[in-house]
Amino acid sequence: MTMDMKMDKFHILKIVTKVSLKSSLDWSKERFYLKKYKSILAIDEAGRGSLAGPLSIGAILINKEIVDSLKEKRIFPLDSKKLRPREREVFYKVIKKEGVLHKHIFISSLKIDRLGIQNAFILGIKKLIEFFEPEMVFLDGLKPKELKNKSIKSFVKGDERLASIALASIVAKLKRDKYMEKIAKFYPGYSFEIHKGYGTKLHLEKIKKLGPCKIHRLSFLNKIKYK
Repeated sequence: MTMDMKMDKFHILKIVTKVSLKSSLDWSKERFYLKKYKSILAIDEAGRGSLAGPLSIGAILINKEIVDSLKEKRIFPLDSKKLRPREREVFYKVIKKEGVLHKHIFISSLKIDRLGIQNAFILGIKKLIEFFEPEMVFLDGLKPKELKNKSIKSFVKGDERLASIALASIVAKLKRDKYMEKIAKFYPGYSFEIHKGYGTKLHLEKIKKLGPCKIHRLSFLNKIKYK
């Protein structure tokens, strides 16, 4: 079931509180940088290592007022990988309710095959920066050498260290999972709604049986000797 099942405010608050009590992400790093910068764009991705489907890049734009409000309400997220689907739904609802500007971009499997996964990721980053025009950018992981902009700061395991990147990871993961669940209806037999395109045992068995479909990343399959 999804958030459309009319979950009431009590249950939303209960889930947010439960997750926030586990989290050590207290917005302190964001508050430190917001003393110097008026706006920060936090970016993270989902589906980088998937064998099928798009690369999903999520972003949230924050300022001092937004961060102060989230901290005051004790909204402390976790990295999307540590959340259950229902919990990701709740935090995405909170993002919208609190007026946090956000956006996601899909880079298709065809474009990934043509550009390579790293260049596809960089393309998405550039589009998001161009759209929001922030003063500072936070990225998860190592900073790509192609991005020479000094206003871009990277954090290894950033989705575990910064609340803003954790929220961006939730946007990226939630949107991609929903897309894979929908696309599964157009490619029955591959069980995309279950494995979401990742290289699980189930997915590899489906590829062996049915062969690749249009949303598979052929450049990835070639590396594991599936032609």
